[in-house]
Amino acid sequence: MAILCSVAFTNCAAKKPVQKQAEPARAVVQQSEEDDLDRKIREMEKKERLAELEHKAALREAERNKEIGAIANEVKTYNVPCIESSYDDEDYFRDYGVGNVEGGNEQLARERANQAAKHMIRQRLGEYVQGMTDFYLESYAGSKSDKDAAGNRARTKLIGVVEGMLNNADKVCEKIGTDAKGNTKVYYAIQIPKKELNKKMMDVMSEDDKLRRDFNAEQMQKFMDERMQLMLEAKKAAGYK
Repeated sequence: MAILCSVAFTNCAAKKPVQKQAEPARAVVQQSEEDDLDRKIREMEKKERLAELEHKAALREAERNKEIGAIANEVKTYNVPCIESSYDDEDYFRDYGVGNVEGGNEQLARERANQAAKHMIRQRLGEYVQGMTDFYLESYAGSKSDKDAAGNRARTKLIGVVEGMLNNADKVCEKIGTDAKGNTKVYYAIQIPKKELNKKMMDVMSEDDKLRRDFNAEQMQKFMDERMQLMLEAKKAAGYK
């Protein structure tokens, strides 16, 4: 009986090692293939997400500029001062504003017109900043909380650059008039240089210790150049020269 058990156990022992050695090998190969597939899927999803972000931003900008163009065409009929000086070109972001004041306080009317022009540029560049932030976060490596913090930090830094540029915006047109009631009205157009804006944005991203870890300057510059061109084309398509 002992001999039979020994033979039986020997037979079992002879079969089991073959099975135990084969299974881990298959598991390793299968896991490697799954990891490779997951990596490819993530890369495809990232590219699709970037394309989607760019497409949506372009559509929003085109729609907004279409509305602005309709307004511009309407005000041209009434020969609104400074409107012709508010068109973007390859080198500058431009916009205009109007300030109204009861009585003859030209300085207050000028300040209101200046702030209105800044508001217009600020609105347009808000989507530009958001697009840069989203593009940056696509390659950010870290937890969700770290990613959210990095996104907020990047956005705050970039908005700070825009505000700094607006504070030093150049006046390109100013016209002072009065309405039918004798109140003061000021038309005001300003501009900020695109290259200087982009350089300062790149600087704050690359010089920040907490941001530059996942910051690719070459890819970001390409993204910025493409977005700048889209914004210019969208404004032209809306009726601006």
